Amino acid sequence: MTDGSGTSESAAAKRVHVGDPEMVVDVAHDMRNALSALRAYTHLLKTEKHGPHSHPQYQRYSSIAHDAADALVRICDRLLDGGESAPVTPLTDPHAVSKIAVERYSALAEQKNISLYVQFERGFPKLPIPQDILEDVLGNLITNAIKFTPSGGTVAVIGKCDPRSGAVIMIIRDTGTGMQADKLSEVLQFLPVKPTEGSEGELGTGRGLSIIKKQLAPYNVVIEIRSNPNFGTSVSLVFEKQ
Repeated sequence: MTDGSGTSESAAAKRVHVGDPEMVVDVAHDMRNALSALRAYTHLLKTEKHGPHSHPQYQRYSSIAHDAADALVRICDRLLDGGESAPVTPLTDPHAVSKIAVERYSALAEQKNISLYVQFERGFPKLPIPQDILEDVLGNLITNAIKFTPSGGTVAVIGKCDPRSGAVIMIIRDTGTGMQADKLSEVLQFLPVKPTEGSEGELGTGRGLSIIKKQLAPYNVVIEIRSNPNFGTSVSLVFEKQ
């Protein structure tokens, strides 16, 4: 049977608008089941349940995979929660989170022969932002930086304090292809943009910065972007002094 437009009833029933909140929750629910299983298996690998790994690096890979699976489960939990719970914003150690994020995406950098590292000033303070939000933001910025950095380049996560304003700043800096002024102007609107190819043909979604803007909005973080063609891009997250 059809609905009069040539489309079967079963197909019509399955059509859901991408922006439908119920669909997002349903997808998060189903993803969480599979990711929970993945987290359980990676936990077995991480703890070497059935004996030691044949190579020390496999222990490292298992730990990274387990932590990534755990992060994905937490993302699904946030979607299922729907923002209904609003606990007091905890203080998070950005240096520790940056090291987690760099470790998580180090394989992507290794595949492209990119140096990926963390560099924080001594005594860098904790920040009023949930750890999982900061992990998501850094994940977006680091993977984007890797995508647009050619082989032999560098991507760094830097933490420093401005002695004049008292602002605490996290910077994700790369030596990638950079952006022309017109492209940078478009990006600075923090709206979804047309996807562009990375240095080796990787295709992004064009939505990363708009997502980051929404995630950081509740925490009064100023996002500053500087970029020059062939000299790279730096994205600064400025946590202004309270």
